[in-house]
Amino acid sequence: MDKKFFDEYFDNDEEYEEEEDRKDKSKGKTITKGFLTALAICLVAIGASVWTTVKNVNSYLNPQITITKTEDKDTDNDVSFIVEDTQVNANVSGVKKDSEDYLNDKVVFTFEPINHAKIINQYSEVPVFNTTLNDYRAHTGIDYEADVDDKVRAMCSGVVSNIYYDEMYGNTVVVKHSDTVESYYCGLARTALVQKGEVIEAGTFVGSVYAVPCETADKAHVHVGVRENGKWTDPQKFMKTGDN
Repeated sequence: MDKKFFDEYFDNDEEYEEEEDRKDKSKGKTITKGFLTALAICLVAIGASVWTTVKNVNSYLNPQITITKTEDKDTDNDVSFIVEDTQVNANVSGVKKDSEDYLNDKVVFTFEPINHAKIINQYSEVPVFNTTLNDYRAHTGIDYEADVDDKVRAMCSGVVSNIYYDEMYGNTVVVKHSDTVESYYCGLARTALVQKGEVIEAGTFVGSVYAVPCETADKAHVHVGVRENGKWTDPQKFMKTGDN
């Protein structure tokens, strides 16, 4: 091999190596660019997934609540014993005006709240066992057995002084008979048959039997109480056979 051929051979070899180096570098750049592109796509996908997850978690922790308002049904016996001092609505036309002249000098009960009703619990100042409340307490009225929806009469003429809801005794109508005596008709349906301030005769229907919250374990009945000078007293004291 002469010198000329030797030089050309090795010169070509150097050119070949330089060419191969260029190809390797170009290939490396291509691989690097592809890798970065793929990595970028993966990061975008991961970011989208994280955002969706965070959004779902936020929706779970902070739900959007839609409240739909519905109208309450107005039924006589739809009474909630949780609500206190719910005003009882009367449904009466032609209410008479209040009249102190209509009050009695001597109070005498001439009507029973429920005609010929059996008394299931008498008035008692001595504590008696209350099955519903599972304790002993005074029974400040008389319980007259009745069916739900039976009409309840005022025992004496007077003026309807109050109509209200009591947590223990339910819907209550109060009739004032004199300056010192009032009768209470408890456990009535929500719609009263009289209005506050109405002057009524003895025997007027004041409401219908429903339930006495603190005496629900007993048979259906109306609880009737009487206050004299602001204190509970035995209603039988004022019955027409009584001394007063």
